[in-house]
Amino acid sequence: MGKERRLIQSIKRASDILGLFIVEQKPLGITEFAKRLGLPKTTIASIVQTLEAIGYLEKDPASGRYRLGPQIFQLGMQCASSIDVITTGRAWIERLCFQFREPVNVGTLVGDKATILMRIEPENHFMVFPQAGPIIPLHSTCIGKLLLAFMDESRRKVILSGCALEKFTDHTVASKAQLLKELEKVRALGIVFDDQETIPGMAGIGGPVFNHAGAVVAAFAVTGNAENISRQREDIIAAVRFTTHQISSQLGFPG
Repeated sequence: MGKERRLIQSIKRASDILGLFIVEQKPLGITEFAKRLGLPKTTIASIVQTLEAIGYLEKDPASGRYRLGPQIFQLGMQCASSIDVITTGRAWIERLCFQFREPVNVGTLVGDKATILMRIEPENHFMVFPQAGPIIPLHSTCIGKLLLAFMDESRRKVILSGCALEKFTDHTVASKAQLLKELEKVRALGIVFDDQETIPGMAGIGGPVFNHAGAVVAAFAVTGNAENISRQREDIIAAVRFTTHQISSQLGFPG
């Protein structure tokens, strides 16, 4: 048997504190940290003060609560800029955007959340959801559904067990059974559609990005005005398939 990994407890707790912001997305105080992590306030306070001192947290002087600091932002940007799918795929994503004059988003899983890594917009475009950085719904967006469709089944079960299928519009998927049926189609077609499922008047068509091992590491989608997307549907489908092939092949995917 291999040696059991020994974790440094203070570093693990610091990671747990920072990880709370993935879910909460709002400033938190010492009491809230302690309650969520089940630790004494004195323990939390010393770790939080250290994180603040090195720029990983920032204290709001008015409320006394903490938010993520500038050092986290810099690390995140460095991480994003080093991701192969961005450096390799940017030119193809830009081409897709300007071909159809609609925004194109690229996203991936961060933990169990779908997050936008990059967004390319044509000039003078006013439908700006989503911007790079935020977490987006898994069940109602092209990128979210693609990431769910191509992940390991056991992981998908875990994620969906804790996923509330919020009803954003009349078109949003109504049940997990319906969602699973749609994900089967996504896997079969290698392409996904969003028909005003998150925002009325906004639709999308997206495709996956495969790495050298055949795993989906990201997804992208042309997302914009529903009438424009519908009018150019067949051309967008062909372009999305072509873009999937180009980016994936450059990442070493042999398929």
